[in-house]
Amino acid sequence: MDREELAPHADELARVLGEKVDKNKIMDDLDKYVNLYRVSLEWAKRDILKKMGGDPDSVGDGSERKNVAELTGAEQSVDLLVKVLTVNPKTIEVGGVSKNIVYGYVADESGRVPYTIWETESVQMKEGSTVIVRNAYTKEYKGNPQLNLGNRASVEESDEVLDVADMPSGGSAEVKIAELTDGMNYVIVSGKIGRPEQREITVSGEKKMIVTGILSDETGSAEFTVWKEMELNDGDEVRVIGAYVKSWRGMPKLNLGDKAEVQVLERGTLGDISGSVPKPRTLEDVELAGGAMDVVVHGTLVDVREGSGLVMRCPDCRRVLQKSTCRVHGKVKGIDDLRIKAILDDGTSSMSVIFGKELTEQMLNISIDEAVKMTTEERNPDAVKEMAEEKLFARPLEVRGMVRSDDYGPMLIAREARFMEIDVREEGAKLLTELEGFN
Repeated sequence: MDREELAPHADELARVLGEKVDKNKIMDDLDKYVNLYRVSLEWAKRDILKKMGGDPDSVGDGSERKNVAELTGAEQSVDLLVKVLTVNPKTIEVGGVSKNIVYGYVADESGRVPYTIWETESVQMKEGSTVIVRNAYTKEYKGNPQLNLGNRASVEESDEVLDVADMPSGGSAEVKIAELTDGMNYVIVSGKIGRPEQREITVSGEKKMIVTGILSDETGSAEFTVWKEMELNDGDEVRVIGAYVKSWRGMPKLNLGDKAEVQVLERGTLGDISGSVPKPRTLEDVELAGGAMDVVVHGTLVDVREGSGLVMRCPDCRRVLQKSTCRVHGKVKGIDDLRIKAILDDGTSSMSVIFGKELTEQMLNISIDEAVKMTTEERNPDAVKEMAEEKLFARPLEVRGMVRSDDYGPMLIAREARFMEIDVREEGAKLLTELEGFN
């Protein structure tokens, strides 16, 4: 915000403080908070009042009534009148603790937006109802706003009528691959077909032809199944209308039933996405989605777990041996292998991550032959694990790979990794911005 936009807020603070503080000082502090430290206007005003001897509660709570199309993804406190399109309960793991959330879509005449309710005990919504949402906040994801209802939010039903009849039922939306989550209905998504395969399966005793493959866009990839016979070619660019999403091992998977439509686009319509790298996502976001075929995350390696370093694998099934014994094939002559099992944390959540042989060699700058020699010479089976702890602990990383989920939570299986250089000043400003939400 420029100083002209900040002027009315500086005037408001000056009126509250009276003659106590020079107005130019107020303006300078307001400008510094909002434009240098990048905190919200609401938090800046309250903190300035607190420091200058005023009452922080004497200014408004910052809530602003908007319609969906006006959301920017940066609102700290916003009110909306919306119709609830979908309500999907889900249990997730956050920092190793189970948490119940609700997600879905809400809409008004101007458009629709995905929402997440983080406090399900105090905030409930009913599908099909029209509600007034107060004190919500938004975040930007993939260039689009997402509505969040935290511990300050409230919801009350309204008798007002919203004309959202032109929006398909089920919370349909044109989304990117990375935005797919379990339970979405009537999804519209565009991408490039990869590895299409026609298969014959048996359903309720009857033979049925289906098509499976991979759909990719610039944000990632997802498996798909077309539950009817259809001709699709490798490299086809398509627009899918009316798919639904079910997860397998935590990874969202597109399903195209009898009513789904596939429009084959002219080659080149979607641009060159063959070598595109997904935009980084937070671990919390990936955890909420349940998994991903192709994801990039940034985080700090905070623990190297047992089972890291030099291991022996069964030559038949590749399982890790325990005392030269495979639980399937018994006593065998093992094959040397390297791996790192670690915990990655990005401040929003933490996640288990596995780095295979090639990445372990790259990150530790050691070959498997050197690892075997070091372990033998030092007579220390944990020599490589200790090296990993020394070289990797507290190091910021960018990791790309696949995230699967099971009874033990999500796990990132890395296929690419690189060390990151962190701008301390920039990260400090980001941290200050995030912390303001807890004041």
